[in-house]
Parts: sequence; structure tokens; C-alpha cells
Amino acid sequence: MKADADAVIDAFGKNEQVKKVFWAVFMVMASLVLARIAGPESAQQVIGRIMGI
Repeated sequence: MKADADAVIDAFGKNEQVKKVFWAVFMVMASLVLARIAGPESAQQVIGRIMGI
């Protein structure tokens, strides 16, 4: 049985919970990469500004 990629993308794209989880994981990964490249203090400032803290 072959899965229809467009149907899967549409189903996950319309689910708000999936979007929230995706962006949370994305932010965690981005902050880890930023901390590795720029340093923990710079990463904390950038993430704080993005999150509105």
C-alpha cells in the first residue's frame, strides 16, 4: 500500500497540535545550534528576544 504524500502533508498541516510540537522542537534545535556557534549568553539573549521575554 502506497501512502499519498499530499494527503499526509495536508493532514498534519491542518493539525494545530502537530504545528505547535514542530515549532517547539524547531526552537529547541535552533537554540542548541546557536548556543554551540555563538555561545550560551548570546543564544539566551536571542531566544529571549524571539520569545518576548
